[in-house]
Amino acid sequence: MKKIFLLEDDYSLNETIRFMLNKNGFIVDSFYNGEKAFEHILGEYSLYILDINVPNIDGLTILEKIKTTNPNSKVIIISANIDIDKITQAYEKDCDDYIKKPFDIEEFRLKIRKITNSFDIIQLDSNVSFNMKNRILYENNQEITLTKSEKILLYLLLNNKGEMITHHQIEEFVYLGVAKTSTAIRTLIKRVRQKLPKDTILNILDEGYYIK
Repeated sequence: MKKIFLLEDDYSLNETIRFMLNKNGFIVDSFYNGEKAFEHILGEYSLYILDINVPNIDGLTILEKIKTTNPNSKVIIISANIDIDKITQAYEKDCDDYIKKPFDIEEFRLKIRKITNSFDIIQLDSNVSFNMKNRILYENNQEITLTKSEKILLYLLLNNKGEMITHHQIEEFVYLGVAKTSTAIRTLIKRVRQKLPKDTILNILDEGYYIK
């Protein structure tokens, strides 16, 4: 089941969006406070929905952190703010859509569905595929066992296909910010490589890893 991260400080709107998403089969982690949200942004979310003007830490700061850790994360900004500078900043920080309040909840649902359905199955070769929604690796339609860390790492690499993922990003996304030695990360990479077609995960010495 797909997970969505929601930051909206208006209690009524937060509840309305969360109810709509739950009704449509999504799991929702919702927050009303920017600081609390910032503490929990590292996760396997199909989509982030962020209001800009929230208490303590604003949505644009959180957007920047999300995109630094996992560049291809999908983020929708919702805001009553019509300041063109704020809108420009949101797009410069690589948000995927900007929706001005008030908005029609049904139109919003369709936008969310379009983004979250944009990818589910990624084919690694003719026999091997990875289900991004369920985090399951298949070979000839048989599930290949992955540990939780292996699933998260593979998701991170495939979600950022063609882009280098650094050791720091792996620490942030896979291990939720817990520092790991280079040896530990290399060991994790090695385990995942052994379950994938040859040369699926490539590396740039002392910089990071990527999937073409």
